[in-house]
Amino acid sequence: MKSPLRLAVAALAVALAAGCSSESKSAPTTATAATTAVPVTTEAPATTEGVDTTAAAVTADTPATTEAPPTTEAPATTEAGESTPLRTTTVIESFVDSSRPTAATASSAELPSRTIETTIVYPEADGPFPLIVLNHGLTGLPSKLTRLSSAWAAAGYVVVMPAFPLTNGSVPGARANSNDVVNQPADVSFVIDSVLSLAADETSPLYGRVDGDHIGVAGHSLGGATTYGLALNRCCRDERVDAIVTMASFIYASPDNDYSRSLPVMIVHGDADPVLNISLDQAAYDLLAGPKWFITLLGGSHSTGIEDLGTPYDAIVDEATSGFWNLYLSDARAEPAGVAALRAGAAVEGLSALQTSE
Repeated sequence: MKSPLRLAVAALAVALAAGCSSESKSAPTTATAATTAVPVTTEAPATTEGVDTTAAAVTADTPATTEAPPTTEAPATTEAGESTPLRTTTVIESFVDSSRPTAATASSAELPSRTIETTIVYPEADGPFPLIVLNHGLTGLPSKLTRLSSAWAAAGYVVVMPAFPLTNGSVPGARANSNDVVNQPADVSFVIDSVLSLAADETSPLYGRVDGDHIGVAGHSLGGATTYGLALNRCCRDERVDAIVTMASFIYASPDNDYSRSLPVMIVHGDADPVLNISLDQAAYDLLAGPKWFITLLGGSHSTGIEDLGTPYDAIVDEATSGFWNLYLSDARAEPAGVAALRAGAAVEGLSALQTSE
């Protein structure tokens, strides 16, 4: 018998396939990880400027991939949430979950396992640092989220970006595979397990760098729906997750969604989004228990301020989301000054507006 979440997703598949986004605590039985790219260290970037539904489409712009500059020396240790940006290093790992298959599609046969190539950006300083998983949208890629992931890593977080097996932009016909979102929450839990294993491995560059007691998950568009599933749905809820950020997203309708769970959430959505209307995330905000924050990007589209497009919204999203993580993934979460700073940074005249329960 199919789960309620799977049935809900099946009902949405046709509508989702019409667009293109550049846009349970799983305990996997087998995981193999191999480094597939040489680490490159980058300097911290300079500061510049969901809900229950029965139909949704996903699409967005496609920016160019940004390469990292050459390796440089790391600064002295800095704790997450401090103001001094950290230099960062990027590595790519390939995690293989042999306990779950990859479904057959119109362009590929079924596979007995799920391979999740994962980009990891971490501070070049002594840890441990809180962990954040950042999920791409339909036909998205980690390489389209370079600016945002680098901002979080420079603020003192280990940022992990899985490329989902059937919905990432390098997969032929990925836009037709939106219903594989039902498997993506378990992918995220598996990636968390795998990263924590690396953090305990003395031969890994992540050794000692990851704080497994402070974990956040974020996502754009279909990746936001994945994030909501991981946080709210009884089928795949991961209790290790302490806070979430969703961007231009929606929640899949399911009787297994638990909106009473007290979980910090920040929602970011442009009010000119032609793909997923902002009303979807507004309805999600109304349902969620919180504490909750909603940033409206005035005139923002589906991916502005999120993917590497170079917009006036970039600094707002970078700083507000980093401030949110500082509040809820660090020991400073109860500091009134942090709340005041987040309020001030999230509402910029002419560019953004804020509503919050805090």
